[in-house]
This record gives sequence, structure tokens and C-alpha cells, in this order.
Amino acid sequence: MSEPVGMQLEHDDLQKITRQLGREPRAVLGVAKRCEAGHPQVIVTYPLIWEKGHPHIFPTLYWLTCPALNQAIGRFETEGWIGRLQEQLATDVTLSSAWQAAHADYARARVLLVPPKELAQLREEYPGQAKVLEEAGVGGIRGAGIKCLHTNFAHSLAKATNPIGELVAELLAQGDTVIDFCYDDELERFCSLD
Repeated sequence: MSEPVGMQLEHDDLQKITRQLGREPRAVLGVAKRCEAGHPQVIVTYPLIWEKGHPHIFPTLYWLTCPALNQAIGRFETEGWIGRLQEQLATDVTLSSAWQAAHADYARARVLLVPPKELAQLREEYPGQAKVLEEAGVGGIRGAGIKCLHTNFAHSLAKATNPIGELVAELLAQGDTVIDFCYDDELERFCSLD
């Protein structure tokens, strides 16, 4: 089982992440992965927000913030890679088993972030929400489908075992995309505050 990593935030990380995403991020706990230039690539977010006394679960624990990687992976989704990988999951028992293990690992890591007292309250007063928190897989998926390549890739970049994220990394490498460095000057401006 993996635990969320890199829970540190540097003084300008939130500004960089806001520029990368084009919006202010919600409930950022830390940076799980940085590129070689030191820019955030994957952030960890707190999965539970209370509003007006009611819990709202945000099941995506790891968010990919790197604009270059987001753009490249978005092209894969447009090209139909979610469907291709789902077909592969349906026929490859080893891949499917590893992916189910990744979902369980993701859910455990999410639950570990919630203090025991808050988790007990959620279980007692909102058992349905507790079930989502404790059982939803990568990016909140419930069931056999792949929801998003970005979330699976972010999970694998956060030093976790995620076979779909690893297949996305292979696709990136085939397209000569360098994962550990922002190679695109146009996109780099979203990561820098200069």
C-alpha cells in the first residue's frame, strides 16, 4: 500500500499550481511529484470538505497539474485510448488484477488522510459518503471502466503502482514526451512565476 507522498508545499507552489490549472486549486495538501525544474507536476488534495454541516467527498486524491503532460494525455483521450485500454483490461487478467489493486491502494491512501475522529463521524452520520471515501478507486471510479487517463497517470507519478498510468507513460515515451521536464517553452510559462 502506498501513502500520499511529498506533503510539503514551497512558498510559491499554490501560485504556480493556479497558473498551471487556470484556476485556484482546492484543498491542496502537498506536491507528490515535481519535474526536474522543480515545478509541481502532481498534487495531493484533501478528500473531504464539510459545507453547511454536510460532507462532500472529492475522490480524486492525485491531480496532474503539469500543462505539458495534461495536453499530451488529453490528445490520447481524444484519440480513443480510454476505449483501447478498457478493451485490454477486459482481455488481460493480469492487467485487470493489477488495476483493481491500484484502486484499492488509492482508496486506502485517501482514507489515511482523514483523521480518525472525522472518519468515525462520517461513518456514523453519513455511511453512504463514507463508502465512497473508502471504496471509490482512482479518480472516484466505481466499477470496471476507466474514467480518465490523467488521474491514473498522476497516481503512478506519485510513486504508486498503477498499470494504466504506466501504460500512459509508455505512450508518452513513444511520442518522445519527456515526463520529468517541461519541454515546451509555451507551456513552461504556466509553471514559472518569472
